[in-house]
Amino acid sequence: MTNIARSSLAMSVAAALSLVAAHPLHAHLVEDFGVRKGAPVHISLSTGFNGFVGAGIKKLRVDGVAMNGFCIDPFTVALHSSSGYRFVPLTKAPEAPWTLNATEATEISDLWAMFYKPKMKNKKAAGLQIAIWEIVGGDDFTVIGKSYGANRMLAALDSYSGPGADLIALTRPGQDYVVLNPPGQGDESTPPPHSTPTPHPHSTPTPTPHSTPTPTPAPTRPPGPTPPPGPTPPPTKVPDSGSTFSLFASAILALLAMGKFRPAIPALAKVQTRR
Repeated sequence: MTNIARSSLAMSVAAALSLVAAHPLHAHLVEDFGVRKGAPVHISLSTGFNGFVGAGIKKLRVDGVAMNGFCIDPFTVALHSSSGYRFVPLTKAPEAPWTLNATEATEISDLWAMFYKPKMKNKKAAGLQIAIWEIVGGDDFTVIGKSYGANRMLAALDSYSGPGADLIALTRPGQDYVVLNPPGQGDESTPPPHSTPTPHPHSTPTPTPHSTPTPTPAPTRPPGPTPPPGPTPPPTKVPDSGSTFSLFASAILALLAMGKFRPAIPALAKVQTRR
């Protein structure tokens, strides 16, 4: 059972990783419903295409949100629905060799500011689309027949000094588009850098000093004569308190006796000498 559970977990992880690889960060689903306002035009491309296409405002839906846009990639076939789109600056779309430079990006922003209106007429919408294609394609793009005033729009750039429109591009995997920059939308051409958290220094706990107990001083001997070192042995044959009086009485009697017999002692000494 353990091996089966591990195998199931490994398969789940592998499936999740494959989904992440297939749908990278910031991937958007773009649905292209074709030209909403415009007109058919005859164009020729250096890549070999020559024919009629719809030129005008594209009706788009990005992650379910409706948007108006224009094609900035006439060299790529539009896909009805495709995921994997990213928002990038105009200077990062479309793919090389037709990637816009800063001047071309500014010209497209100025054209949008001057001529775009959500309810503009079909012919004006077609003319604005052709003018954008002329900037993107240069010599690789040619209009055959009507250009719906595209040349006049391009000529107006020389005298325009107002602010450009805030635009952003949608790029890959199908045709690239230019749309108004959604609020808060930024460049998704590169993943945002991962911020490295600054490690907080670990505070070293300050050890609590252990209080050293103060030794209690020994009792001090009261002032007086210094006792002799070591214990003094008791005097030999010290009578106890009970026998002192009897000894004292015996000593007195002995002295009286000695006084009584003192005259006889010399006589005794003389007798012994004679012998």
